[in-house]
Amino acid sequence: MVLSAELYVEHRDMALVPTIRALPEATVRVVSDAGTDPQHDVHYFRIEASDFDDVEAALADDHTVASYSVVFAADHHRIYCIEYSDEVILITPAITDIGGLTLESRSESNGWVLEVQFESHDVLYALSEYASQHGIQLDVIRLDHTAKTYDRRDYGLTEPQREALLAAYVNGYYDDPRRISLEELTEYLGISPTAASGRLRRASARLVEAVLVDGPEQK
Repeated sequence: MVLSAELYVEHRDMALVPTIRALPEATVRVVSDAGTDPQHDVHYFRIEASDFDDVEAALADDHTVASYSVVFAADHHRIYCIEYSDEVILITPAITDIGGLTLESRSESNGWVLEVQFESHDVLYALSEYASQHGIQLDVIRLDHTAKTYDRRDYGLTEPQREALLAAYVNGYYDDPRRISLEELTEYLGISPTAASGRLRRASARLVEAVLVDGPEQK
């Protein structure tokens, strides 16, 4: 099973977050194909904006940026080569360390939206714990199953039930104490509290029947 997740992450010391906050009309993206220059530890970003004097003023004031230079310029976007300062906080190395894959990173609101793939919900849960320990706001915007293995056991769960269970687990609904309320969980799922509660209740009952009760009905 492979999970595809869209995550929102925010921290004042995350890479380029001060620039993102200073330029609400601009769009910042990581140039993923460029990667990192291993000899100089620099990173590449595409910034779309109407006024690049404002962009470069924001970069100059950004405490997460040690230096920057323009490597490509067009009318409405530029590619910047950026070296991080010692104050920067990064989450994508943690994603890689726990077995995730970051497919895309783009600016949003006061932080970043990441498109990420994980091998299991346990990896996503580990990332949530990492973010909590480091004071990083992490919100799960979307969870999808992007691949299915031939021997996957569904236990009779519907896709909405599975999505509700995974969102509840990843966001700490089953933790003691809970890290998310039912009302907050419904915001992630985009459904009413009554519907969310019903999905979790029916899904839990189905799992108990399939896993713990002798001789479950086969479907």
